[in-house]
Amino acid sequence: MIFDMFVIPEQDPRNAVEITRYLDRNGFAGAWLGDSPPIGWGDVYASLALCATATERLVLRTGVTNPVSRQPMVTANAIVTIDRLSNGRAQLGIGTGDSAVRAQGLKPATIAAVTEYIAELRRLFAVRGASMPIYLAASGPKALAAAGRVADGALISVGTHPSLVRQALDQVARGAAEAGRNLADIDLAFMAGVAIADTWAEAKSESVAITARRAKDAQYHPVFFFPPDLEHLRADASHVARHYNYGEHLRADASHGRLVSDRLVDAYTLAGTPSHCATKLAAMHAAGAEHIVLFPSGHDRLGAMKRFATEVRPAFS
Repeated sequence: MIFDMFVIPEQDPRNAVEITRYLDRNGFAGAWLGDSPPIGWGDVYASLALCATATERLVLRTGVTNPVSRQPMVTANAIVTIDRLSNGRAQLGIGTGDSAVRAQGLKPATIAAVTEYIAELRRLFAVRGASMPIYLAASGPKALAAAGRVADGALISVGTHPSLVRQALDQVARGAAEAGRNLADIDLAFMAGVAIADTWAEAKSESVAITARRAKDAQYHPVFFFPPDLEHLRADASHVARHYNYGEHLRADASHGRLVSDRLVDAYTLAGTPSHCATKLAAMHAAGAEHIVLFPSGHDRLGAMKRFATEVRPAFS
């Protein structure tokens, strides 16, 4: 399996540098740095530049930018600069826009607009003599199918339950078939919140932020997120989603985190003891997930990665 990490670029960019340096030296494949100025995250491209100079082999991606707050010429110029600075290790993740857009009271881009944006970016890359993979962030069926049609990869955020993994793969495959593409040529990266602890209570506490975000996805895509074996989660997820505050997006101490139930955590994240997380990861793999983007959303993200690297990953080497 391939393991990346989602990194929140905090106001002090040295935190992101420390995390990516650890990933680079300890066998992780890539890092995805978030892009959300409205909620106070540091600038994604400045952070990527610092991480590029601090690492040697790690693939560096935006995780993710969007067409609403970033004009295509600006995006192309920025990521090509990072690609040259990193000696060809930069890749671009884009989406319709989540906290970077919603926290400003704006509407996310349509799938059609994102598709046009991807085409324009590729044109601008060619003008600059550059070429790099473009990943489309996707949670719902329309975005997943669009990733299959037009993207080089997909950053899939549906949770960790095998039923959700299989549904997502089916949707990307459908889009790929519509475009006459081979699914095997599309890199499918599954976002997985991770919290490894010696007790369930501690693991849950560290994973409620990312669990709450998946519950919000379920509100946007209510049919897709509740296949028959997960229908029992609908009321729990709806309760969290109604109270989700984008001003506290992915914060470990977000107020809506208190509303997250145990069974939502278990369906949407890799949380628990090392052995429990390994079992859940094996189930994801059996369902078809081979590229995992780990998202430790608690108070000690680097510590979570260290425990994953030493106590869970060896089973998948």
